[in-house]
Amino acid sequence: MNSMIEPISINSNLVLDGEAVRGTYGNYLTNSQQGWEQYFAGSGKCLPMVREYIITLQQLHERRDLALPGLLQDLQESALCTGTKIDYSNSNLPVGDGYLDELLKDSAWKNALQDEVFHYDASEAVDVLQEVSGKRLYIWTPSAEERKSHPERAVWLCINTDWFNLNCYNNPINDYGRSRGVHEVGAAGASKKSEESAKTEKSEVLLPTKANILQVSQPYVCGFAYETFQRIVPEDAAAADVLVPARDLKLVPDHSWPEFEQKVRAMYKK
Repeated sequence: MNSMIEPISINSNLVLDGEAVRGTYGNYLTNSQQGWEQYFAGSGKCLPMVREYIITLQQLHERRDLALPGLLQDLQESALCTGTKIDYSNSNLPVGDGYLDELLKDSAWKNALQDEVFHYDASEAVDVLQEVSGKRLYIWTPSAEERKSHPERAVWLCINTDWFNLNCYNNPINDYGRSRGVHEVGAAGASKKSEESAKTEKSEVLLPTKANILQVSQPYVCGFAYETFQRIVPEDAAAADVLVPARDLKLVPDHSWPEFEQKVRAMYKK
């Protein structure tokens, strides 16, 4: 699971593997969503959510990063498995398929995609993926009968000749493709502080616990993004470790941000 290529920083807390998982002889490995979950278990890594791929692709595209072609290659040659799942026994995602730029005109599609698949503003997500790939985004979902027989489905991303596929029908066990792992970095980040400076900081700042942070933040974080927020908040977090990723990932609505920031900063006392 050790990549020879420089990992990709998503934000101050999350890092994506620089390339898809390779086997002993350098070949790309493929697996099901369940298989990838078992593969990463105990490694400190997990499958990236659709939201995390959207943010990564946008950032790489904006800065013309040399890592972008490799990510697009995975999507074109195979598919990328995400950690996003849909439970169709409790889902509002409509039955059917089509181009998302058209389906988003229907509020039922837009709200379900935003809450269950993207965990991100739906219109912006579609714009990002279409701009980066140069293809229109197309969604596939199971039929009503298929939803009853196998309610839980994995979400995969891939690009073919005609469109960028958002596959929301894949069986978590039987459908195979590539994957990259994502992992958290510690509160100190990639650049660890010296022992002396760390002691100085702790003597000046009383750090709240992760439980305190989550309790104070929950009323302000978007419901569909709370799982991501729980994951990115490290233990012994500084205020910036909470505010920066919450801002960069747009986990808090703009109208709630001033009060959210005030509440967070109030937890840190000299």
